Amino acid sequence: MRNKGKDFFSSYFGKNGMSLWIAIFFLILGISIGAFAEKMMSISQKNDLLMFVDSYFNVMHLENISKSQIFIQSLVNNYKILIIILLSGATVIGFPIALIALTFKGITVGFAAAFFMEEMKIKGLFITISSILPQNLVFVPVLVMAVSVALGFSSKILLRKGNTGNNKGYIYQLSTYLIVFMILGGIYFVGCLIETYISPALIKMIVSV
Repeated sequence: MRNKGKDFFSSYFGKNGMSLWIAIFFLILGISIGAFAEKMMSISQKNDLLMFVDSYFNVMHLENISKSQIFIQSLVNNYKILIIILLSGATVIGFPIALIALTFKGITVGFAAAFFMEEMKIKGLFITISSILPQNLVFVPVLVMAVSVALGFSSKILLRKGNTGNNKGYIYQLSTYLIVFMILGGIYFVGCLIETYISPALIKMIVSV
């Protein structure tokens, strides 16, 4: 049983964790690009974005906003990237899309964090902690693991390309791949709950101060 578990993780996270390190590298690359992009914005662009953010925070004070609608939108927006990673790994040749998707996530996180902390100083730091950090403590690790799984699966399929006599093995690998993503999807659901119910409450507390 112990050996099966070891084989399972080595199959999906790559030999010596290489696929996991690749995923982490692209995430850090994305965060760096996002922070750099924020630095390159003009003052007028930053002011326009700051006005939009202020208006968004003001809207959050309205009590008639439906939490269920926000939750559904959160599910749609966040699960898109997870599904893209799933499909990119399953199609084998599309696995670079998984790395692009993870890099894009890093860009959005890096840009938002850099913007809040530069433009709003101490208050921006607390807004970053309350609006970006909570859900991304779930989203980011899940996405890194998902990309690692997609890379591991793609590499295994590429290595066995041309070997048509082991369809049983392929079906097992594919079913396990899908099961792993179902588990990750369940964890991802928790991040959507945090984004809908916890982060807005924390932001309201900070903005009202």
